[in-house]
Amino acid sequence: MDAAHLHLLTNHIPILLTFLSVAMLVWAVISKNSEHYKIAFIGFIIAGLAVIVVFQSGEGAEDIVEEIAGVTHDSIEAHEEAADIAWWLTVILGGGGIAGLFMNRKRVKGFKPFVWVLLVYALLTAGYLAYTGNLGGHIRHTELTTDEQQASAVIPNSRSKEDEERMYFYFEMTKENRFGIGG
Repeated sequence: MDAAHLHLLTNHIPILLTFLSVAMLVWAVISKNSEHYKIAFIGFIIAGLAVIVVFQSGEGAEDIVEEIAGVTHDSIEAHEEAADIAWWLTVILGGGGIAGLFMNRKRVKGFKPFVWVLLVYALLTAGYLAYTGNLGGHIRHTELTTDEQQASAVIPNSRSKEDEERMYFYFEMTKENRFGIGG
């Protein structure tokens, strides 16, 4: 298994786990159940740990995919810059999960305001993780990119004229299907 494979296998874990943990934290606030708080906090901690694996495998994945035809340097850079911020947000969220576990267990005064602040922070982090994941999808999923981004993709000169015509035809056909144009 190479870094690109590991990155693809793990990159959804922090995103999904953060969203699920936000939902669990909302449920904990509604139910006022200490165990539900604990589950949400543990979810944030695991997301914080998982994002470390995702982030570490990202550099190796970049080295592999930047050599693939159709992958643009701009799409990789946009994802990488967002990933730097997402990494910090999620690691801090994991720290918030640790603090929440401690506060919940010790019944520390100020627990409720802490939970509300953590909930807002977790929502922002979840949204930013989703944004970062979306940017990562633009690297290889051309159905997510604009026509201008596709046109700027690097196409090696080793392709024959027939290959280029076939690719142009395919691109035009998918554009027609995507936008409901034509036949």
